[in-house]
Amino acid sequence: MRLRERELAGVVEAYERLSKEERLAPLPDPAAATPPKRPVPAPPEGGLILRGYCTYLKQDKTGRIDRANQFYYLENPDRWMAETQSDLLWLTKSERESLIPADPKVGERRDVADAIQKRFYGTIGIDYMEGSVNSLPVRESTMTLTVEAADDKKIALRLDGYAALGKPFDEKLRKEANSRGCELRVVGRVRYDRAKRTFSRFDVVGVGRGWGNKMDYVNREVRIGDYPWLYGIACELVTGDAPQDRIPPYNMLHYNSTGPYFAAEGR
Repeated sequence: MRLRERELAGVVEAYERLSKEERLAPLPDPAAATPPKRPVPAPPEGGLILRGYCTYLKQDKTGRIDRANQFYYLENPDRWMAETQSDLLWLTKSERESLIPADPKVGERRDVADAIQKRFYGTIGIDYMEGSVNSLPVRESTMTLTVEAADDKKIALRLDGYAALGKPFDEKLRKEANSRGCELRVVGRVRYDRAKRTFSRFDVVGVGRGWGNKMDYVNREVRIGDYPWLYGIACELVTGDAPQDRIPPYNMLHYNSTGPYFAAEGR
C-alpha cells in the first residue's frame, strides 16, 4: 500500500469524513434474494469429505524438508508470504465403502479404485498454491491400503501412493506458457470405527515436485528460484457439519479439464 499512498490519500481522507451511515452500503432484503441459476451441490449422502492443504517446501543440505517462505510481489515493501492453500475432496458412498476391507487381515494389501486415485491426485495432489488452477490428468499412479491392525472395534490401515501428472518433466517447459506437470509421493494413516461404521481418521501427507510455467505466475506473483520446485500436501477428515466443510471442491465447479468430477455411477 505504501507504493500507492500518495494516490489514495485524498480518497481515504474523504472516506473518513463520511458518517457511519454514509460509509455503509445498503444491504438488500435477504427475503427478496433469488436462488442461483446453478444450485450449489451438497456433499454425497453417506460419502466422505477430506480437506486438503498445499504449501511450498524447501530442503536443506541434510535432507530435512520444511515450509518455504515464498513471497508474493517481491518489489512491494508490504509483500506478504504465500499462504497455505486449501481445497476439499468428495467421495461417494460406494467409493467410501470400497476403502473398507470386508474381512480384514493384518498384512492384507489392496489397491484404491482408479476413479478415487484420479480425483485425489488430479485435484488436491497437485500444486495449487497459485489458486485458480486446472485439475491435472494423471499419467500414472498407485495407491494402496494395507491392514496394520484389525479387531471387532476398529481397522487400522496404512496408505501409500505415487503419481505423475500433467506434462513429463522437461527443462524447456520453464518457458512454455500454461505448461504444468508434477510428481508426488504420499503416505497416510486411516482409521475405521467398525461399531459406528465411520472413518475416525484419514491423515495423508505428501511431498511433490512441480515444473512448467503456470500462466507465467512463477515469474510474476511468486518467483521460485528452484526448478523443479518442492511443494507439499496434507489431508484430514472432516465431518461436513461446519459450513466451510461443505464448500464444493474447486475443480467440481471450475477449471476441471480432466472430465466430470464423479464417475458415471453418479452420486
